[in-house]
Amino acid sequence: MKYEELGGGFIKKREKRVVGLFIDGTGLDRATRRINRKVDMSALVRGVTSGLNPVIARYYTLIPYEDDSRQRAFLDAVARAGLSVIVKRLPPKGITRQVSVDLEMASDIVAFSLGLSSFSKENEYMPADHPLRVAAPSAVVANFGRKQAASQPERHESAEPQEGSPRDKALLSRDADLSVQRSIVVVCPSREISYPLGMAKDLGCDTTSADFGQFNTGDILKSAAKWIDLSDSETIWRD
Repeated sequence: MKYEELGGGFIKKREKRVVGLFIDGTGLDRATRRINRKVDMSALVRGVTSGLNPVIARYYTLIPYEDDSRQRAFLDAVARAGLSVIVKRLPPKGITRQVSVDLEMASDIVAFSLGLSSFSKENEYMPADHPLRVAAPSAVVANFGRKQAASQPERHESAEPQEGSPRDKALLSRDADLSVQRSIVVVCPSREISYPLGMAKDLGCDTTSADFGQFNTGDILKSAAKWIDLSDSETIWRD
């Protein structure tokens, strides 16, 4: 760790630290239902990130197959807390199919640990007050796992990123950030996240798992460098 002398016996870290926050909303909802309490999402974000402003903050959850106004109101509130909401739609009633957000979480955790700062917008929920939803209320404006009609002509990208393209900018941003200490915080992850979280730790990221002690799994405890027991918190709850 590099330090800079400020004089008078004071020093500060010269290394820049950036935080990525990844919340398994389904796991968080199940845990809080068990203890019959409701989370203040803004307070949770501040608490698990030690007050730092995360450069990426994503909330992953499952939603019913049929649109639900109460669900939309809840997701709007999550988005207002400063979180990007990634959703996957459950299958219709009568169809048995396992659905989870583990793949999306794992991909984003690994991407962040490798220095990427540009993330996929696939299945990202658009809040009610988003300019595009306000401007076009009749349009399909949330990618709830359903493919939208293409509004632009098909593009064929070459194997090498073109200068000025979004992919090129993402790669340049990644290369510029490789010297930055990246901190990853995951909230209520399933045991399937233990592998990508362990990989992030091996890549040099500072990894933290935050969940409820009575509901967690040993695999997650082993994969993250640090653990926060949300059961002990008195500041993350809604009155």
